[in-house]
Amino acid sequence: MSEGQGLSYKSRSSSLVDAICASHARFDMWPATTEQMAEARAFAASLIGENIVTPQTLAWVQDRTGAALFLAREEGRLTGVWAAVLLSQAGLAACHADRFDALDPNPSHVAEKGDPPAGVYAWGIAGSTRASAKRVVAAGEVAYREVFVHLPYFTRPTTAAGVRLAITRFGFKPVPGSTSGLVWMDAYDRPSEVV
Repeated sequence: MSEGQGLSYKSRSSSLVDAICASHARFDMWPATTEQMAEARAFAASLIGENIVTPQTLAWVQDRTGAALFLAREEGRLTGVWAAVLLSQAGLAACHADRFDALDPNPSHVAEKGDPPAGVYAWGIAGSTRASAKRVVAAGEVAYREVFVHLPYFTRPTTAAGVRLAITRFGFKPVPGSTSGLVWMDAYDRPSEVV
């Protein structure tokens, strides 16, 4: 049995969380446990830099939403991460106003399990092998095009690869008035094909 198989979120989450878990499972990616947060954070920092969330923040957002951090492994070794924040209405408003603190989100900005989120903030994705990078990007693309298609989607790309992925490949646009590099894609405004 692969990591995370057999976990059931049905009794404590929204149908969207169930859809995220099922979508990521197609790519053999599983929700991180509290014990895996430090490993996942260190892994991501080694690839994208130290200016990312703490393991404690990852843990409380994962616990609150049920679907913040997913891991990919090859032969038991961590080789990929996908992380996002499901936004509450207040979080959506904070993103539109360029006030969403991605490093230390206000709890009122984060959707709770069982409540439908109002939007999504992509913390980031990272892969250390070609195979896992492809899996993580593919899982993110399916989530973006199928699971989250009805939700506004935000991110702040911080690497050249992140900019290419978000802006060039997926068509994200700057949030009007943003001074922090925040980009977004409105609900249902996804390009029909990826470049």
